[in-house]
Amino acid sequence: MPSALSLLRSLCPPAHVRHVYERLLGTEVEVQVVADSRRRADEAEGAALAEIERLTDVLNRFDPDSELRRWLAYPDDRTAIGADLEAVLRLTDHWRQVSGGAFHPGADALGALWAAAARNRSLPDPAALGRLVHDLCADPWTLHGDGSATLHARYPLGLNALAKGYIVDRAAHAAAAVPGVREVLVNAGGDLRTAGPRGVVVAVADPRSRRDDLPPMARVRVTDAALASSGNAHRGVDIAGHWHSHVIDPRSGRPVSGTAGVTVVAPDCATADALATVAGVLDVPAALTVIDRQVGCAALIVTDTGHIHPSAGWAALTSG
Repeated sequence: MPSALSLLRSLCPPAHVRHVYERLLGTEVEVQVVADSRRRADEAEGAALAEIERLTDVLNRFDPDSELRRWLAYPDDRTAIGADLEAVLRLTDHWRQVSGGAFHPGADALGALWAAAARNRSLPDPAALGRLVHDLCADPWTLHGDGSATLHARYPLGLNALAKGYIVDRAAHAAAAVPGVREVLVNAGGDLRTAGPRGVVVAVADPRSRRDDLPPMARVRVTDAALASSGNAHRGVDIAGHWHSHVIDPRSGRPVSGTAGVTVVAPDCATADALATVAGVLDVPAALTVIDRQVGCAALIVTDTGHIHPSAGWAALTSG
């Protein structure tokens, strides 16, 4: 028999708060909370924002005082690192192995090389490109069993392909842990995580178009899970009249072509982020193979010719 307190809660309408914050994680961040009371909803939103701020101080590659930047400043030193930085480094190692090198934190170095070439209006120097690709074959760091890490890489490293999703996950978890919270949504520039039984329906736009008034290519339900997207169609560099995608294959050092966009649904946002990056680098059959091997993951891949390739689990998530 339900208690008097549960009956009272069932009669009281839930409180719903939604706010959008600019310039968090380098983008626009939306936080939505549904809770038993406005006080609980505000508390949960505050917990999410505090977690975003805390982890930004750890993982922000643009802040020279962040833990990541301080660690990167001392290559070859065995340095004690915090649990969150270690977790992101371990996830990076995992996806580098799973993808056969298609996912790599050194992709930023390749991107910088191609951007410099574009400014010089010429292709990258083949020797310099070859040396960097060779360097990427070695482990960029070593994680030791005592919570310390040694950086080996001498090229620029980027963890954003995982770090933003990791922060979104932790922020959603912090909000959902507040008593009385029923639903949570944290959305950082399209990388989103939901908590609760209702979920959200997300419209998947055509990645080949900049227009936002076109009918969606699909609608996908994201329930107690995460979604991330990547698009290659409108970002890149022009060199001598030839367009080169901003997505670089770390295995070859060269821009990829063929895939216009990827949308991934996964149990957590870090996984969705990683798979969206991997699927943007690999060819479609290889990308679908990797995605189908991941428990609870599904994706929709759109080629630059407009062909749509759903993974095995995608149809079960679609809504019209």
